Amino acid sequence: MNLPFEIAWRYLKRPTDALVSAVGFVSIFGLVIGVMALVISMALMTGYRSDLQRKLLAGNAEVFVYSVGTPINNTGRLLQIVRTTPGVAEAAPVLFQHALVTTERNTTGTEVMVKGIEASRASTSPMLAKIVGPRGVFATAEGEAGVAVGKYLATRLGVSAGTSISITVPTENSGSFLPRSSSFVVTNVFDTGFYEYDARWLFIDLRDAERLLDMPGSANLVEVKLTPRASLDAVTRAIEIRTEHRYAVSDWREMNRQLFSMLKIQQLVLFIVIGLIVFVSTFNIVSTLIMTVHEKRKEIGILSSMGAEPRMIRRVFLWYGSMVGFAGTATGVLLGVVICWVITRFRLLSFPPDIAEVYFVSSIPFITRASDLAIISAFSILVSFLATIVPSMRAARLNPVEALRHE
Repeated sequence: MNLPFEIAWRYLKRPTDALVSAVGFVSIFGLVIGVMALVISMALMTGYRSDLQRKLLAGNAEVFVYSVGTPINNTGRLLQIVRTTPGVAEAAPVLFQHALVTTERNTTGTEVMVKGIEASRASTSPMLAKIVGPRGVFATAEGEAGVAVGKYLATRLGVSAGTSISITVPTENSGSFLPRSSSFVVTNVFDTGFYEYDARWLFIDLRDAERLLDMPGSANLVEVKLTPRASLDAVTRAIEIRTEHRYAVSDWREMNRQLFSMLKIQQLVLFIVIGLIVFVSTFNIVSTLIMTVHEKRKEIGILSSMGAEPRMIRRVFLWYGSMVGFAGTATGVLLGVVICWVITRFRLLSFPPDIAEVYFVSSIPFITRASDLAIISAFSILVSFLATIVPSMRAARLNPVEALRHE
């Protein structure tokens, strides 16, 4: 039997002084609030970063191959090289261009990005399936050229499925830039949850994009999807070597390095700031232990007179403070996980369009990772344990004669 643990458990379970009991409850409650806030904040940042990364990869690709300054003319040859590279699951050409869109309700025009893709890619990407629509093609039933419009952009343009729009793009002809226009019918209004797509991009069939931009058989870049366990760095180097460095090769990390670096820094700063709440709550544990030592000085004196060593007395209050820290940490983690689940399950953190424009997504899931919970728990229990050292040493130095004289 661990005698110091048994004594500490008795002190914690049945405090004889109402004031000590109240202060002990406040110390646990403060620790619970701090740990819970830390769990929720880390889940917020983890969920935001993971959701943003997932939507970026779902709508784009892991690797991008492009020609600097000029379009890719020999697209077929490049696709053959890339598709036969080990680790590549899919390679598809893409055409994109700034454009001006006009409608009956928006005659002045709105600047957007037009992206031409192969509609068949929707079968391998849930994000593209939302964009292309349930029919799986951009064309209408009558064979007219179709366009997919995000919900925020559709609201701004005043269009819906079946509405005609005009897309105007600049094209180079004999050294001069002349606009080219074409009419499209809205075949799908999509909602990906990714504000960048839902508010700024139009998606059309790749062949329609070639005709609109007067670039038959060309592409701005080739988007590459990898097999599940392929190494991103290895595939990137392999493509560079196989194409003899004639094309620039980038991956999604390079394209979004600043954004995700900023998010990591924000998460670290948030951990430090909210971790101060946990640190401050440990002062309540210190005060609880000091009051408990004062309340139990008679028992401490009796134990000392019966031969208990100072080390044993110190261990009693180390166990006491550690149990307070463990109880507060476990309760805070549990409440934090439950709150995160509720917020994610019922999508309680959703943004209107003006806020979604800032955060790139219209809603944020709260994702609790085991590694984050382990770090938070270890940090909370550690600072709680450190808070017990001074009061436990004070209890160990208590003179039994002085403790019993005033009783």
